[in-house]
Amino acid sequence: DPFFGVGSDILSPRKIGSPLAENVELGAQCFATMQTPSENFLISCGNWENSFQVISLSDGRMVQSIRQHKDVVSCVAVTADGSILATGSYDTTVMVREVLRVRSPEKRAPRKDCIIAETPFHILCGHDDIITCLYVSVELDIVISGSKDGTCVFHTLRDGRYVRSLKHPSGSALSKLAASQHGRIVLYADGDLSLNLYSINGKHLASSESYGRLNCVELSGCGEFLVCAGDQGQVVVRSMNALEVVKRYNGVGKVITSLTVTPEECFLAGTKDGNLLVYSIENPQRKAIVLRNPRTRVMIPS
Repeated sequence: DPFFGVGSDILSPRKIGSPLAENVELGAQCFATMQTPSENFLISCGNWENSFQVISLSDGRMVQSIRQHKDVVSCVAVTADGSILATGSYDTTVMVREVLRVRSPEKRAPRKDCIIAETPFHILCGHDDIITCLYVSVELDIVISGSKDGTCVFHTLRDGRYVRSLKHPSGSALSKLAASQHGRIVLYADGDLSLNLYSINGKHLASSESYGRLNCVELSGCGEFLVCAGDQGQVVVRSMNALEVVKRYNGVGKVITSLTVTPEECFLAGTKDGNLLVYSIENPQRKAIVLRNPRTRVMIPS
């Protein structure tokens, strides 16, 4: 069906969360989604009071606010199964918490739902500057953190044990990281616009220029491809074997600020001016643009 539309039943835009901290670097690293048996939630950070917040995606209400870092929370990450949440901070530490998935007993306190454990079961150290990106995996038993100090530090998830550190080849601050279930890790740095591929054992496998600032670095569902987008307005697909470019998808000349890969292996890309681009891997042509107006409908030729 070539028709894409957004019906009138779509919720109207609304503001969520508390005011952001001054000079916070807001991006995809500040948000994560989390599913529980009863509801879906958005995790957001970057708030001025050093908290991160759990927000219901059904009605936009703030369900929980946790403040234990000593400075602004700069990034969040959730495991694929939604059981563990990790937060990184300007205080250079990473805190790892359990997702409880249950409501607080009525007899304890007249409080909101408790979705995430207030107290972390690990506080991980090893960086000398702001934590900029995170990855956490139950399957790999790993927590990976990247920092402005140019290092990437590995800890075990189960017992919080330090494993190893990687240093960016040119010492640039790390901006983003992505890791696959096959044990491949990609580090990206805005400083030199480079992508570097490593094995989970710390071996450097490949490097490549990004040819433009990247705002989004995501993996395909199979973990074999890296999907990148940024200021150039293109979606670029690279192999996770050697970072070679497999495909380029031209956009509409707008900066892409957010990106996700759906289970059906489609790309949803959000632009700086509020448009949503929808791509299909089978068809290299842009399939749809959904404008900010929630009643807008777009016809796409067959």
